[in-house]
Amino acid sequence: MLALLADVGGTKTQLALMNHKGDFIHRRTVINSNYSDFDAVVDDFLRQQPTPDCATIAVAGPVDNAIRCQMTNLDWLIDGEPLQRRLKLAFIHVFNDLQGTAWGMTSPAVQSRLLSLRGNGLNFTQPVIVISPGTGLGQACIIPFLDSFVIQGTEGGHKTIAPFNPTSAELVFKHWQQHHYPPSWENWFSGSGFARLYETMFPGEAVPDNETLGLTAVNDPASNSARCMELFAQAIYAEAGNLVLQYLAWGGVILAGGIPPKLGDLFFRQEHIGYIEKKNEYTERLRAVPVAMCQEPDAPLLGAATFCMRQMAKR
Repeated sequence: MLALLADVGGTKTQLALMNHKGDFIHRRTVINSNYSDFDAVVDDFLRQQPTPDCATIAVAGPVDNAIRCQMTNLDWLIDGEPLQRRLKLAFIHVFNDLQGTAWGMTSPAVQSRLLSLRGNGLNFTQPVIVISPGTGLGQACIIPFLDSFVIQGTEGGHKTIAPFNPTSAELVFKHWQQHHYPPSWENWFSGSGFARLYETMFPGEAVPDNETLGLTAVNDPASNSARCMELFAQAIYAEAGNLVLQYLAWGGVILAGGIPPKLGDLFFRQEHIGYIEKKNEYTERLRAVPVAMCQEPDAPLLGAATFCMRQMAKR
């Protein structure tokens, strides 16, 4: 049995063909702006390749009925039903990209690439949350169930920001005065939101592009870029603490996505990690929650493979 796997992000799409042993026999990464829609991506990828028998697709956006997704940060509609009919697939599963990332965390290949930042290791016999700042701010929860897992996907990055220190409270109040509605976590604390965050923190200043922002933050601790990215790291950990309480995820916190590894020390600092437990209640319990950073950039695609192998084994 041959499976088509895809990780469709806001900027790029990773694709692979996987055989029944779990080996990738063909892989490719494409830039989404070069294609009109996802079907065009699939057709181009499968040109001169064997037709797959099934498919698992991880997508950046809310998924309806495990088959259909109107993407959040890209004007693409991914509908599995016509794709299944056209390719004569035995089955197709479409899920949120953070569900794909979370499935990846259950595989030994990805677990070997987890860097411990606090505690004695994650405990997958209890719920574990995954928070992934990239183009957006993805969130998911890994829930143990029988001899496997249930992955709860969310669109939690679009929740209203809860201020977590005096600076964030001041910025949220300023946003209210200007716009008469609250910002979401993703509006500020994601790759697509950094420009808005910088503008709000330092009005009138030229806004650096994301790459310059990150490099300056790492190399010049006294810069405004560093102040901006410090608030970003604090925000991610504060929201991670919220998610631990929401899902009773005492098994741990995993930082995923492409941004945290690039900012290094900002996410390693214990005073930033400590924002997990800066709450009115459950402080000691939250302080004991282990934290790890995923260093495997292909986690969503490997998660799609992990999920697909489980489905193939049932047939």
